[in-house]
Order: sequence, then C-alpha cells, then structure tokens
Amino acid sequence: MSQKKSDKGKLFKKLHQLQKRMTRMQVNDGHSEDKFKIRQSRISGLLEAIKGSGRRAKPI
Repeated sequence: MSQKKSDKGKLFKKLHQLQKRMTRMQVNDGHSEDKFKIRQSRISGLLEAIKGSGRRAKPI
C-alpha cells in the first residue's frame, strides 16, 4: 500500500514563515524570545518532513 504524500509546498511555506519569525526575533529585542526553542524544534521537524529520514527502502 502506498503512503499518503504530504504537500511539500505547504511545508515550505510553513518553514519560511518560521524562518521570518526567527529573523524578526533576532533583529527586534524582546520580540517573542521565549518561543526560540519551540520554533527551532518546529524548523528541524519541517526540514525532516521535507527531506525525509535519509533512508531508502531496499529494492526487492
């Protein structure tokens, strides 16, 4: 059975939004500094979802 494919365009948009928020947080002092770790973990999760786990299935 095939797995449901995720829409990579939607994931890229979410990734870009998080990157913009991280930049804004670094430029403006005191702008949502408490959310730094949350956003970092979300970015890494989105990158993994876009790129994949790095393993490929062995051909039969």
